[in-house]
Amino acid sequence: MDTTLIVVTLGSFLAAAINAALATGGVYVLLLFSMSVVPVTAAISLQTVFSAGSLSARILFFWQHINWRIVGFFMLGSVPGVAAGAWGLANVPERSLTVILGVVILILIWMPKGRAPLQSRRAFVGIGTAHSFLGTMLGIGGVLQAMILRTKLDRMAVTGTLAASMLLLDVLKTASYIGMGFNYLDFWPHIVLATLAGFAGVYVGKLLSKSMPEHVFRIAFRVLVSFAALRLVVLGLF
Repeated sequence: MDTTLIVVTLGSFLAAAINAALATGGVYVLLLFSMSVVPVTAAISLQTVFSAGSLSARILFFWQHINWRIVGFFMLGSVPGVAAGAWGLANVPERSLTVILGVVILILIWMPKGRAPLQSRRAFVGIGTAHSFLGTMLGIGGVLQAMILRTKLDRMAVTGTLAASMLLLDVLKTASYIGMGFNYLDFWPHIVLATLAGFAGVYVGKLLSKSMPEHVFRIAFRVLVSFAALRLVVLGLF
């Protein structure tokens, strides 16, 4: 078997398990594995389809916990964000944006929780625009993952709501990448294996999540996202 297929499949499984157990964080693992075996621009474009299996499984397993109001507001803001992000991918230096993304995530993930009305229409529309802009341009957004902790959603609701928002956003992002000329058919074996591995990883991750206390989940969530954000800063600088 092609080495790239093995790496992508393993990365998809680990990313799905992490996402199911911790609600998020797997995207960084998947992007890292992908970038190690395919060109950077291709890895960014492929994130949307590599994660489809994992996101679909999480929506299925956590369906009853999804907050559709947040999903709807998020998607409303994602439309202009994806359009701007596609332009940025083609025109803005990637290193500069990587550093900015890492710093923004660190600020958002560690700022005091407070009482910000994050379930208001205006808040999640803006979050959707910012997240989709960065996600389309860099392959990872991070804004929604950080800000959703500032709501009162429990662990199951965070996992399901993130999955629904990300899958719908990925549909928009995929359309934008195709419009820019990326051919997904060149990587169809990778996509098939990543999808299957994603379903398997979610099953394993959900089993792990049941044995993890809520406060441990919150700490692990912040540490994992912070580690990924610091790595983005280092990569962008050096």
